[in-house]
Amino acid sequence: MPGDIVTGYATVNDILTRYGEDVLFTLAHHEGELDEPAVVRSLTDASGLIDSYLGSRYPLPLNDTPQVLTRLTIDIALYWLSEDGGGATDEKRQRFEDAIQWLEGVAKGRIELLPVQETTEDITHAEDVIVTSNPRLFSRDGLRSF
Repeated sequence: MPGDIVTGYATVNDILTRYGEDVLFTLAHHEGELDEPAVVRSLTDASGLIDSYLGSRYPLPLNDTPQVLTRLTIDIALYWLSEDGGGATDEKRQRFEDAIQWLEGVAKGRIELLPVQETTEDITHAEDVIVTSNPRLFSRDGLRSF
């Protein structure tokens, strides 16, 4: 079945689900058929670009793909496909630029990609805290001779 090839953060089926077959066919067709290898290449390239931004802050590969990365991968891939296929529009360019701006925010630490793991332990109980120290080195009695 077309579109099952995993390319990083999105698949051909993700594009088909989000935008439909007509959009994809318009941008990537060859002899009346969907040029799936071209779409896969574009998705792979887009995932690589995203990794170049994420790699400065997160260990790669990511265990789970946040939905936002799927959308950004699709937006970048469709823009590149439209550039290659002559179907570039202002909307596609704007989506591409917005994706890059968002990724720059992640790379600079202004945007947090992954949610911070919160602990479920309750550490507010005083009886759980144990404090130890060394014996006192200086005291009034010990310093009387000075």
